[in-house]
Amino acid sequence: MRKYPAITVAALAGTVVGGPGGVAAAMALGDASPATTPNPATADLVPAQASSMPTAVASPSVSASSVKTSASASASASASASASASPTKTSPYASVSWGTLEPVAFYGTQNTFTPSADQWENAKTIVQVVEKRGMHAYAAVVAVATAIQESRLINLTTATNADSLGLFQQRPSQGWGTTSQLTTPTYAANAFLAALDKDAPDYMSIYLWEAAQDVQRSGYPTAYAQWQSQATTMVYDIMNGKAPA
Repeated sequence: MRKYPAITVAALAGTVVGGPGGVAAAMALGDASPATTPNPATADLVPAQASSMPTAVASPSVSASSVKTSASASASASASASASASPTKTSPYASVSWGTLEPVAFYGTQNTFTPSADQWENAKTIVQVVEKRGMHAYAAVVAVATAIQESRLINLTTATNADSLGLFQQRPSQGWGTTSQLTTPTYAANAFLAALDKDAPDYMSIYLWEAAQDVQRSGYPTAYAQWQSQATTMVYDIMNGKAPA
């Protein structure tokens, strides 16, 4: 498989093509060549570090009584501060940059749509699964773009294209899981990401459509490419707390 190491920023462009559907209804994009040659991403995500609180030290020149009183007051103030400051869990993807989400060039014409509340929730679920699996943030872009192409980020509970179900049109007959499992977004996202790790371990250095195709085996492999910009924007907004509540 050819590899295309690069980072480019592509403008969002185009209009929605087609409705919810899957591989059979997907529209191939053709073989337009990329404008630039990709480069592997090197940005690492580092969780924010908590700052330490200074500790009061009694002066040796004061009396024992004063030292005791001062130490007591300091301990009380410290305890009060600790009680009032509730710990906050910091996501390893907090304040993620655009560059982190664009390790490879966009391929072909990009399309966009306005997601509904349910579509945003399904995208958020994918991002949460990526975080729990400890994968690079770009894996969320690949997964969201794939889900947009396969189901328009709608959890398909009625089988289409034979027995395809869920966000990624995964098939029970192909060993992806049971009907109940595949129509559970968390399970479906985990199944896709596990396959991405296994079948496209170099997903950071190849085109998004190639990574998606290594997992999905679509009849229209380049169709995934058209949603990279949309997926990047959605993942960026989710990871930076800008997505609709």
